[in-house]
Amino acid sequence: MSSQQQTKTPQPTPGHSHDYSQVTDDNLVVLTDVSTDTEHEKAVEKACWQEEAEQKEQECKAECKRAMEEEEAQRKKAAEEEDTQRKRAAEEEA
Repeated sequence: MSSQQQTKTPQPTPGHSHDYSQVTDDNLVVLTDVSTDTEHEKAVEKACWQEEAEQKEQECKAECKRAMEEEEAQRKKAAEEEDTQRKRAAEEEA
């Protein structure tokens, strides 16, 4: 055997140095864009959730308003019926 110790992992030769920071591989570009897209997607999702929450709140308020108006209409109707019954009772007594 030779006096040099042999390594099992290949060693790059001095002429084999590459600057991988300038590689224009589509997969690398996608991977670097994912982080910004993720932040953008999170912002879009948050905006959608906020919009949905506001819409649900508006629907709830509208429903409450309709219910209150309905109750008020029923009260007025009951008051009118009571007033009509009083008038009839007063007419019958007279």
